[in-house]
Amino acid sequence: SLVFATFLAESIGHIIPWLIVTFCVILCDLVVGLRKSIMMGEEVRFSSACRRTIGKCVSYFMFVVMVAVIDVAAHGGETIDKYACLLVCFIEGCSIINNILKPKGMSLDIKKLIEIIIGKRLDVNLNDVVKEDKKDG
Repeated sequence: SLVFATFLAESIGHIIPWLIVTFCVILCDLVVGLRKSIMMGEEVRFSSACRRTIGKCVSYFMFVVMVAVIDVAAHGGETIDKYACLLVCFIEGCSIINNILKPKGMSLDIKKLIEIIIGKRLDVNLNDVVKEDKKDG
């Protein structure tokens, strides 16, 4: 019983900072997404924005809780949860960048960005990563 209480306390200590970071990134994505919709003249519905944001919170929070508990159980020294949280931040960061670029008629090429990050490509050109959207019609 004491072992479980210690494990639980240590897990909560690992989880809280990552949940705060995850919540902040999701909140930024919500704000930038609302800004994008307003700039593009799209209908903004509070209920659908909240529903999507709450869905993201639940999914990402459960992911963060899972990896933080695994990290504590494996005595990982904040390795697994750090990289998992960075993955969540990367995913949401790409969404934030796309929401900033879309009203300007541009988008982020995720595939090329990942290639650059992994290091498969050494001749980096920003025009390869950010491209103009093709208009239909």
